[in-house]
Amino acid sequence: MKPSRTAGFTIIETMLFLGITSLLIVGVLAGSSASIDTQRYRDSVVTLQSFLQQQYSEVANVSNNNITGVCGSDTHVPRGQSDCLILGRYITSSDGKSLLIRRVVGNNSALSSLAVVDELSAIKMYGIAPTSASSETYNVEWGAYLVNPINKAAASFSILILRSPTSGSIRTFISPESVVDDNKISLELLTQSALTQSINVCVNSDSLFAGSKSAIYVSANSNGASGVETLGVSEVRNTCQ
Repeated sequence: MKPSRTAGFTIIETMLFLGITSLLIVGVLAGSSASIDTQRYRDSVVTLQSFLQQQYSEVANVSNNNITGVCGSDTHVPRGQSDCLILGRYITSSDGKSLLIRRVVGNNSALSSLAVVDELSAIKMYGIAPTSASSETYNVEWGAYLVNPINKAAASFSILILRSPTSGSIRTFISPESVVDDNKISLELLTQSALTQSINVCVNSDSLFAGSKSAIYVSANSNGASGVETLGVSEVRNTCQ
């Protein structure tokens, strides 16, 4: 009579099973982590685009009903009875990781219609200046940061969005590679040249994401949110990779 044999796995078969299972688990976890990093990167790009687009809405729908603390010593006065006006937003970045957003005010007390020869001259006569009242800082999300597509350094730029006090049209003045000091805005940023400048900044991620990069583009003299775009892979391959 033959002895009975108990069915089961050998030690080698068990080790092979555990090894293969471990490799599969590692592969699934790695793929899941990569997907999460990719989604976080895309979210940082889309959120930044939406934030910049929102600035145009803030300029277009600005209210001058309450200017307390905005124009220096101005106190709350009824609409239309103050020489101080909130005219726009000033957006700057010096490190590529965060944006500083401030309201821009002007004062029409010195404005003389006889001296105005064009819209830009009229804007300058309002003494355009950013104010620290209600300033805001936007941090680029998920460790992403902005870089100059040419020299790959941290992006440094200025974007001045104004609602013209004479025509009501929105104008965008851009310094694509530098932050213009407050006391030099009239001289260096309120120019015809700045109206013809666009800005293109690459959105880089932390070292965990190695996929295709995107870029944020603001068109020259944009007059609304549609001027802020996200550039796709084919458009930024030669500059942001």
